[in-house]
Amino acid sequence: MPEQSASEIRLQPVSVLSDGGSHDGRLVFSGADLVAVFAKVSAEENAGSLRQTGGWFLEAGFGPCSILMTPSPSVFPSLEEAVAWVRERLESGLPSS
Repeated sequence: MPEQSASEIRLQPVSVLSDGGSHDGRLVFSGADLVAVFAKVSAEENAGSLRQTGGWFLEAGFGPCSILMTPSPSVFPSLEEAVAWVRERLESGLPSS
C-alpha cells in the first residue's frame, strides 16, 4: 500500500450524533482515506478533563489514528491541534506486524 502524504489532509463538515445531541463535526481524510472523525464538545461536556474547556473530541480514528494504536488526549483544544495530531500520526505510519 503506498504511503499517504500528510499534506493531503482534507476536512469535511458533518453533523455527529453523540451524547444525546447533534454536534458540529469533521471527517478527516488523507487522500481518499477516512482517517478520523472529530466532534466539537463544550466545556460542560468535557468536565472530566483537567482543563475543562471545549474542544474537538476524537470520536473515531482509523489506521495510525486509531485510538487502539496510540494514546492520545481525548479532547484537542482546537481543530488545528487535532489536525496537527492527525498529521503526526500519519507521518509516523502504521506499526510493523
